[in-house]
Amino acid sequence: MNTSNNNDINILDLPDEMLLIILSKLDMVDVFYSLVDLNKRFNQLVLDPLYIHHLDLTVKKSLDHNFPVDNQVFDQIRTKVLPRIHHKVNKITVTSPFMEFIFNTVDYPQLHSLSLVSFQQETLLQYLTSDVIFCRVLSDQITHLKVEIKGGIIVKLSNGNEPNLFTLILFLCKHLKDLTIDQLFGGRSVTDSTFNLTSMCPVSLTLTKMKINVNTFDDCLYILNGHFECLSTLIIDIYKISDSSSNIDSTVSIEYYFILDS
Repeated sequence: MNTSNNNDINILDLPDEMLLIILSKLDMVDVFYSLVDLNKRFNQLVLDPLYIHHLDLTVKKSLDHNFPVDNQVFDQIRTKVLPRIHHKVNKITVTSPFMEFIFNTVDYPQLHSLSLVSFQQETLLQYLTSDVIFCRVLSDQITHLKVEIKGGIIVKLSNGNEPNLFTLILFLCKHLKDLTIDQLFGGRSVTDSTFNLTSMCPVSLTLTKMKINVNTFDDCLYILNGHFECLSTLIIDIYKISDSSSNIDSTVSIEYYFILDS
């Protein structure tokens, strides 16, 4: 392409600031696959700390249409990208296909924020109970966690000895300050509580902000019943509000709370 002709503008003629704006509009997965090692300038932009500090491995077309990610894309990111950026990453946003290697390829010493997007509940439970490296990251590093559950609510398990998703997260995340759990209720009729109210839920001494969907008003009272001493902001989306026999702990002090009736 002839850059001397005003009608023929090469993308490399654009300033770095404009190129970064363009890159920010694209899926990071596509950028990594297409531009890493293409030339020196793209490497400088794509691998710059300002661009990769939030490692977002979501793919819009995959989220909307269950579009599979090609194995070559996985290999490119796993072998050529992660080893070069892992020490600069502060936040990771990831879907379940990338979980197979994202935490087992390299470590992330600066990581403190994690978003798990469009996960099936059963899939996430498997990672929380069997992936040792992932669990260690949650326990030792994560202070901000967002979980998006696809295809249903957090259900109460039939066996009271089995942990549910909420309990596992609280048990594993020792330094958690901000927790968001989003779920799709899908119009289901719900009568049971989200949590097993007869079991002992882990007490969090670090959590200051929480946003969560629950089934019944009893769940809301359970959250407020002394399990989260430092909680100052609470946002709850309640599927069903009805009379409750539960009592709220009057010693709990929350500065901001929002209750949404679905």
